[in-house]
Amino acid sequence: MERASQGAAWRCTGGIGERQSAHFLGSLPGPVREELLSIGSPQQYSPGEEILVEGVRGDYLVLLKSGRVKVTGKLGSGQHALIAIRVGGDVVGEMAVIDDVPRSATVTACDDVEAHVVQGRAMRRFLDKRPEVALEIARLSIRRLRKANAWRIAFAGSSVRVRLAWTLAELAQEHGLAVRSYILICLDLTQTELGAFIGAKQSAVHKALVRFRDEGIITISSRRVEVMKLNRLREIGGLPTIGR
Repeated sequence: MERASQGAAWRCTGGIGERQSAHFLGSLPGPVREELLSIGSPQQYSPGEEILVEGVRGDYLVLLKSGRVKVTGKLGSGQHALIAIRVGGDVVGEMAVIDDVPRSATVTACDDVEAHVVQGRAMRRFLDKRPEVALEIARLSIRRLRKANAWRIAFAGSSVRVRLAWTLAELAQEHGLAVRSYILICLDLTQTELGAFIGAKQSAVHKALVRFRDEGIITISSRRVEVMKLNRLREIGGLPTIGR
C-alpha cells in the first residue's frame, strides 16, 4: 500500500494530543508524560525502517510521538504475521525492558515516525520513582491481551470474507486517509501479513480481495487498498454502519 500525499484532506491517525486516553502516553498526566519523554533521546525513523527486531536483545523501549508502525511476528514457515498497528502515543518494546528477554516481534515504520528512545536502566529508575506508570504499563498489557482475545472470539467460525471485511473496515477507520471518493489504507501490508492476522492463507485473502474489487467495494494494486464502500465492508464484517 502506498503512502498518501501530504495534501490529502483528512487523516484518521492518533497523535499524543488526539484520542489521548486510548494510548499509553495520553493516559499519563501531562507533567509525568513530559518527565518520561525527557529521559529519552529523540529519534526519527523512515518508512520501512525496522525499529525493533524479533529475536534480538535490546534493553530499551520506544515511545511513539507521531506516525504509525506495524508489529509483526515470524511464523514457522518463515513468513510474517501482522500482530498489531501502533500509532503516536503508543509504546513499543516495553516487554524486553521489564523481563530482559529477546524481542518477541519486529516493529517497522509504516510512514515517517518521530519517537523517543528510553534506555532500560533509565526506565526502570523512572518506574521505581513513578509506580503509577508501572501500573499503567500493566493495564496496557491487559488491554492488548483482552483485545487479542476479543479478535479471536469474533473471528471464530467466520469465513475468510467476513474476517477480511472486518479487518479492512477497521484499518480504514483507524488508519485511513480520505482522498476524494475513497479511503486509502495508508499501511504497507502484504497479503501474507493480512492472511496471518485473520488466520487465512494468502491465496484465500487474494481471492476475497478480488471478489471485493469485482463488487466495487475496493480497488487493489500492489500493497495498496482503496476502500470505495466502507459501510458495505462493515456490513459484511458484522460491524455497525456509519452515518445511517
